[in-house]
Amino acid sequence: MGNVKLSSMGKRVRKIDGVELVTGRAKFAGDMKFPGMLYGYARRAGVPAGIIKKRDVRTALKIPEVAMVLLAEDIPGPNIIGILPPFDQPLLAAEEIRYEGESIALVVAKTKTAAKEGALAIEVEIDPLEPILEPDEALKKGARKIHPAGNITYSKKLIKGDIDKGFKEAELVVENTYHTSFQEHAYLEPEAVCAVPCGDGRVTVYASCQSPFHLRGHIAANLSVPASRVRVVQAYTGGSFGGKDDVAAEIGSLAAVASVKLGLPVMIAHEREESIKGSNLRHASRIHYKTGARRDGTIVACKIEIILDGGAYSSESPFVTMKSLIHAAGPYRIPNILVECTSVYTNKTYCGAFRGFGVPQVTFASESQMDELASRLKMDPLKLRRKNALKPGDATATGQVFERSVGLLQTIDKIEERRKSSDLPRDREDDRWLYGRGFSCMLQGISNGAEGIDVVGASVQVSQDGSVLLGVGLTDMGQGSRTVFAQVAAEVLGVTVDRVTVRQVDTDSVHDSGPTVASRSTTVGGMAVFKAAAEVKKSLQKMASLMFKAGEEQVSFKNNFASLKQDDSARIPLREVAAAAYWSGFPLMNLAFSRAPDADFDHETHQGDIYIAYNFGTHMMDIRIDRFTGRVQVLQHIASHDLGRVINLTGVEGQVEGGSLIGFGFAHMEKIESEGGSITNANFADYAVPTVKDRIPTETICVEDYNPTGAFGAKGIGEPPVAGAASAFANAVAAATGVRFTKLPITKEDILKAGGKHGRYSH
Repeated sequence: MGNVKLSSMGKRVRKIDGVELVTGRAKFAGDMKFPGMLYGYARRAGVPAGIIKKRDVRTALKIPEVAMVLLAEDIPGPNIIGILPPFDQPLLAAEEIRYEGESIALVVAKTKTAAKEGALAIEVEIDPLEPILEPDEALKKGARKIHPAGNITYSKKLIKGDIDKGFKEAELVVENTYHTSFQEHAYLEPEAVCAVPCGDGRVTVYASCQSPFHLRGHIAANLSVPASRVRVVQAYTGGSFGGKDDVAAEIGSLAAVASVKLGLPVMIAHEREESIKGSNLRHASRIHYKTGARRDGTIVACKIEIILDGGAYSSESPFVTMKSLIHAAGPYRIPNILVECTSVYTNKTYCGAFRGFGVPQVTFASESQMDELASRLKMDPLKLRRKNALKPGDATATGQVFERSVGLLQTIDKIEERRKSSDLPRDREDDRWLYGRGFSCMLQGISNGAEGIDVVGASVQVSQDGSVLLGVGLTDMGQGSRTVFAQVAAEVLGVTVDRVTVRQVDTDSVHDSGPTVASRSTTVGGMAVFKAAAEVKKSLQKMASLMFKAGEEQVSFKNNFASLKQDDSARIPLREVAAAAYWSGFPLMNLAFSRAPDADFDHETHQGDIYIAYNFGTHMMDIRIDRFTGRVQVLQHIASHDLGRVINLTGVEGQVEGGSLIGFGFAHMEKIESEGGSITNANFADYAVPTVKDRIPTETICVEDYNPTGAFGAKGIGEPPVAGAASAFANAVAAATGVRFTKLPITKEDILKAGGKHGRYSH
C-alpha cells in the first residue's frame, strides 16, 4: 500500500453526518420518545463512605406518578458492573458506600420531576465511615480496607537495563515530584439511555455510549438473559472521550431491568451534577521523577514512581496503570529505566478512561524534566530532545524496536522550522506582559497493545447500483471515524465517498469489535474495512474483466467507473458491473477482520513488543501572561504529529485542535474541588472548562512516516495531542515566569501567588 497512488487520501472530506449534526436532525439518546415512556432517577449516597443500615421506599411509592423503585435485590443478575476484573462495582449498592455518587436505588416514574422527587423521598440510613481520601492514607499499614482485597487496585514495574549502573554513569541528576488533578470529561451531552422492551422477549437499548457490545454484555448479565436477547443501538453521541463506558453500563443496565419488569420504555438522562458526581474522572497522580544525564545531554537513566488515585472502583485503572508505566520515560532513547506505577483505591469518585489514558499525566512530568535538564545543562530544550529522540531501529522503554514509522525527528524538524520563522511576539513598550515559549515531545501507543486483544470486524456490501453499505463495530462519538471508514472503502472500490453509507453501530447488524479506545479506529478498524472492501473488489474486478474481455490485472476502478489501465476512455459504470456481478453469482458482500498482533512481553519487567505502532509528536506553544491578573493567553500553538498517512486532513485538524483544547484545560483551568470526599463544583459555573472563547490558535503540521500496520499506512491521532499541548503549556509558563510549576492545573491564581512569593513579576 505504501507505493500506491491514491485518489482521495489526504484530502479534505466533509463529515458524512455533518449536515444532520449542524441542522439538528441527528437524534441523540435524550431525544428519543416512545409511547408510555417512563423516566428513571437514581437515589445517590451523598456521603463518601459508610455502611447502609436502612432503605425505606414507602414514601417514594406513595407519590402518584411513581411506578417502581428498584433496589439491589430486584436485579435479576449479579448486580455488578466493571470494565475488567476485578469486577468490583455494584449496580446498586446494598451494603457499603464507597463514594458519594454511589447509586442505592432507581425510581421510575411518569415524569422526570416525579422520579427525582421519589428518589429524594427514599429514606436511607447510613452509618458513616471515616473516608480515606488520599492514596498515602490508603497505603498506610493498618488502613481500613476499602475493598476486601485491600487498597491497591493494580501495581506494575517496568525494568530496562541496570538503573544503579545508569546513575553511576550520570554526571548530572535532576529530581522532582509532580502532581496532576482530577479532570472531568465535560462532554456537551450528559449520559443518556432509553430501554424499550420488544414483543419477542428482547429489549432494545438506545444509548449515548462508547462501547455498545460492552454495554450489551452488562445488560444481559444483569437481566440474567443471553446476550442475543439484548440489542444496543448507538444513538448519535455528543462526545465521550472515554467517559461513556462505565456510566453507560450502569444506566443502561438499570433502564433495561426497569423496562423489562414494567413492560414499558424507560429513559435515564443525567443532569450535569449527576454526570460529574456519578461518573469516572481522569486519574489524579503523583509522579516522582529522577533523571540522570551526561554533560553532553545524553540521558542515561530514569527512575520514576507513579501513584494514581483511582477512586472507589477499579474501572479502567489497570489499563491506565499499564499505559502510564509504558509511556512514563517519554519518546527517548534511554538505556536504563525503572518505572513503578500503582493505582490506589480511595473514597472518591472512581476514575477510568479519559482521552490520553494516563499519558498526559506522565508526559507533563517527563517534559518538565526535559526542560529542567536543559536549563541545568544550559542547553537549548529542542536540541536536548533531538539528541535523545527515538529513531528507527532504536529500542523504546519496553525494548521494542520499530524499523518504520518512527517520525519523531521529522516532527522536531517541523517545529524547528517554525521556531526559526516565527519570533515570539512581544510588546516591548508595555511591561504588563510576560512572554514564554514552550516545547514538548510525546509518544502514544496505538491499539490496545498490552491492555488486551485487539480485533475489529467490518462488513462491506456493494448494491446493484454500485453504492456501498459499510458496517463496523466501532463507534463514532464525534471524532469522524465513520467518514474515515467511508474514505477507506471508497479508495479501495474506486467509488466517490458520497456513494458510501456507514451504519450507526447496532449490535444486531455489526460484529463485536471491542471498545472504541486507544486511537485504534483508524488503524485497526480502517484495516478491517480495507480487507473487506478488497475482497468485494475481487468480484467486481473479475466481472469487469469479463465485460472488457481483458485480464483482471488490466482493470482499475475510479470515480464510480471501471476502466482499462492502458486506455482510460474504455469505461463501464460501476453500477453496471455490480449488477452483472450480482446476476452472475459473484459475492458482493464480505465480513473481514483486522487483528493486531498480541503484545508479547515479560510481565515482570514489561520488556517486549507492546503496540503495533506509536504516534509521535512535537508541540510548540507561545503564550503571554498578564502579570497583574495571571491570565494566560495562547498566542500560537503548533502541533506536529507523525500519523503514518493522512486520510482526512480536515478530520486530523479537528482532532488535533480538540485534543489540544482538552490538554489546555487540563493544564490551566480544570480542577475538581472537593471537601470531605464530596465534590463541591459539580457544575459548569464552578468547574472551569474551556469554551469557544478559550479556543487556542492551533496549527497542525502532519508528518507521514508510513505505518505498515494501518490502512494505506495510517495511524490514529485522537489521543496524542492532549499530552503534547498540556506539557507545552506548562513549559511555556515556566519560560515566561521563571518558575517551574510542578502541579497541574497551573491556574491564573497559582501564577499570581507564585509571582508574589518569588518577586518575579514586579516592575
